[in-house]
Amino acid sequence: MLDNSLVLILWESLLNTSRGIFIFNHSITLTLPVMSNCLLAIDTTSARCSTAILLNGKLHTRSSDRERQAAQLILPMIEDLMSSVDSSLADLEGIAVAAGPGSFTGIRIGIGVAQGLGLSLSIPVLALSNLAIMAMAAIAENTCDNVMVSMKARDSEVYFASYRGSKLDGVMLLGQEQVCRPANIQRLPAAEIEPQRWYATGDGWDQRDEILRTLRRDTEHVQFGQTQPAVELHLGELCKLAKLRFALGEGVAAEQVIPNYIKEQLDYS
Repeated sequence: MLDNSLVLILWESLLNTSRGIFIFNHSITLTLPVMSNCLLAIDTTSARCSTAILLNGKLHTRSSDRERQAAQLILPMIEDLMSSVDSSLADLEGIAVAAGPGSFTGIRIGIGVAQGLGLSLSIPVLALSNLAIMAMAAIAENTCDNVMVSMKARDSEVYFASYRGSKLDGVMLLGQEQVCRPANIQRLPAAEIEPQRWYATGDGWDQRDEILRTLRRDTEHVQFGQTQPAVELHLGELCKLAKLRFALGEGVAAEQVIPNYIKEQLDYS
């Protein structure tokens, strides 16, 4: 069971994030792990929330079959998962959270839970881009090196980013993450594109012809894949990416974690 002090911090965290507040007054001292042997991953950015524990190199997962109930389900899922592997929250060395883009409310719930746990346990937290996680999954499943990720946003816009596989930190972002209409996507320099083959993933390729025309990429050099990786693959790559980034010292104190909205002025609720 979660102890009362932890529940209080988590409740405060969820209340603050429901108002869009990501500021804490708690002060903690962190020991940043080089390699986490017990890592918790949280993803509440999609309709169905999920969580995973990477324990001594083995992945254990939980996912919900109920939509848009992350606030009610994610903490019991974490507790059940910890119990199933005979571990407690005190064993955690780091927390990774999918920070968006995605459901605006879902992003805030996940960030809030990660911050609450990080504060109460005095362990580092790492916020990871959903676009980067999807690129990791594409590379793992298709042995490709170059990935374009396009996710549906609102008002006929897409979230878009290009990545290249990296042994050091999983994936390297080329250019920047964007949210805009397909015709307004910023192109990479020609040297970054040709004559490379690219793998395209995500659910935002309904306007693929316009996106490729904007990017000046030939369909002959682009392979289109799954719109969304399987939950276990997604969680596994989230944990893999987090482990690499923790090893690089990218974990931060919980109060420093911020959501990855990409374009904050849009209404994603």
